[in-house]
Amino acid sequence: MRRLLLLILLALLGSLVPSATAAPKPAPQGERQHGTFSAPGLVPRAFALYVPSSVAGKPHKKVPLLVYLHGCNQNADDAAVGSRLEALAEEKGLLVLFPQQTRTTGSTYPLADGNGSGCWNWFHPDHQTREAGEPATLAAMTRDVMSRFAVDADRVWLAGVSAGADMATILAATHPDLYAAVAPIAGCAYRSCSDVAGTGAYAAMGERARVVPTLVIQGSADMVNNAAMGATAVSQWVGTNDRADDGAANGSVPAAPTSVTTHPAVQGTAPGDPCLGNSRLPCAGGVLGLTSYPYTVSRHHGADGRSAVEVVVIHGANHAYTGGDPRGTFVDPVGPSMGHLMLDFFAAHPLR
Repeated sequence: MRRLLLLILLALLGSLVPSATAAPKPAPQGERQHGTFSAPGLVPRAFALYVPSSVAGKPHKKVPLLVYLHGCNQNADDAAVGSRLEALAEEKGLLVLFPQQTRTTGSTYPLADGNGSGCWNWFHPDHQTREAGEPATLAAMTRDVMSRFAVDADRVWLAGVSAGADMATILAATHPDLYAAVAPIAGCAYRSCSDVAGTGAYAAMGERARVVPTLVIQGSADMVNNAAMGATAVSQWVGTNDRADDGAANGSVPAAPTSVTTHPAVQGTAPGDPCLGNSRLPCAGGVLGLTSYPYTVSRHHGADGRSAVEVVVIHGANHAYTGGDPRGTFVDPVGPSMGHLMLDFFAAHPLR
């Protein structure tokens, strides 16, 4: 009898202990969709769209939208992999649109072929206004996604890297009514880096003028978009937002930072990736065994006390997306994570 009771007790305990060989359920994953956007009078452009698992099959679920523009010699899939934005989109429940410049030659539209290297035409006057060229196409593509999903119109954000940063600045200046905030990475001022006072971007806003909260990210050791070019992006957005809040250049968004925060380097346990190969420029962080570069955040507050312009300088970083996936081009796996920096900034700056 005692032996029978012992066997029954062991059987009950065994039923409460999960099997050591049971495989964990895989985490839900979203979907990267592909397509081409075209409309009468607009330059057609391909795109990739990441739809997180929390939104897939639920087109009426309110969701933010991030539009991310790749750099030269990249495409939508490359940007999706290298930026790690899909993982963040899955975690935070947002759509990410990756428009893609084309490399097809022979187009009848001026410079519509991406200059043979997949570059957005940020430097050409035909692509610097609201009504035509790539800005019109990209804005229409954004609205198309908004029409197919229940996108929160107050949380449509815009970012880009290198040539994509410069096109993002053009889009933010010409469509301040559409994009709540912008994050140019390794970019320069509006109108081919020339609008250092911000007057051109303010004029491009027209009657839609408003402060567009801007996060400028620049690597101090950038060999392509150097620190001086990055500084033009800062001065332009400070000047543009200074005018946009009350119509006057009166220092309401000051040229000098309101506050500065420094973040020290984070040392790793062993030397890491030196960023050689796969269209990546050499980087110091991996050689030094860092997990994060030191960086500085400068904030230019507006009259309402909120950041109108924030500037992140990543000390020692080259022309690369930090905190990226090394399978992508022009990335540096050493942090800080640009994806987290952008999404934290955007979350604090809805349109209304």
